[in-house]
Amino acid sequence: MFIRDYPLSKVTSLGVGGPADLFIQPKSASEVAETQRFAAEHDLPLTIIGYGTNILVRDGGIRGIVMQIADSFAQAKVEGTILTAQAGCLLGSLSKLALLHNLSGLEFAVGIPGGLGGATFMNAGAYGGEIGPLVHSIQFVQNGELGQWSRDEFSFSYRNSRLQNEAHGAIVTRVELELIPSEQQDILQKMDDFQNQRRSKQPLEFPSAGSTFKRPPGHYVGPLIEQAGLKGLRIGGAEVSTKHAGFLIRTGAAKARDFLDLIEKIQETILQEYGVSLEPEIRILGDD
Repeated sequence: MFIRDYPLSKVTSLGVGGPADLFIQPKSASEVAETQRFAAEHDLPLTIIGYGTNILVRDGGIRGIVMQIADSFAQAKVEGTILTAQAGCLLGSLSKLALLHNLSGLEFAVGIPGGLGGATFMNAGAYGGEIGPLVHSIQFVQNGELGQWSRDEFSFSYRNSRLQNEAHGAIVTRVELELIPSEQQDILQKMDDFQNQRRSKQPLEFPSAGSTFKRPPGHYVGPLIEQAGLKGLRIGGAEVSTKHAGFLIRTGAAKARDFLDLIEKIQETILQEYGVSLEPEIRILGDD
């Protein structure tokens, strides 16, 4: 059931970070509930990850249990305008499934590399679109039991959702998205446009965890970092991308500490020069 001392660098897009004490990949909502109950009964911390595309795991790893909800828990179907998907489904795959059924709303997600569970947790978005407004209902596990929220019970804001604010850790297992019928050619055109923008502006050829910082009110992160002269700055194997300064990339061998030090350097510089506080968009997990 559990794998001991599993190296989390294997399941994160940055490819850095220490081990999980215990690691599991559930295949069903009942296994998610069983794992949550086990953690509570044995007083073990429980950390949920998806495809590891927006997290930075510290070099000391993560204590307790790490549960990865990914491709072992990734089935989806479409009925009318409702796309129902398990939390481990990749956003890009769901975008293409919607396209096949002539449904619009997920075009922005075509190039986002993460899964639906994590995207719902953080209200992921790009190019003016977000997951939150599409949610019709959410199935989750809380206190070892299955529950459900309707659209009216689910709240979201910029890179935030009710899931982040639940005191007793609700874990997404399934999401229903309500989409809009549209012409397939129009949907495909939008998807192609977004993909072309991604390829031209983002450092897809290097390992990264996506946008490192949330966008502060009234500013854009990339231009701020570039104006501060930090583009290309490197600490160890971590570097501010020369293609898009809002991304930190791994160039060869690196430690999580390299990224943490680079993040801190950027935050200090931007605060000192512009009076703007940068808050990480990536989740920083584990121990040093």
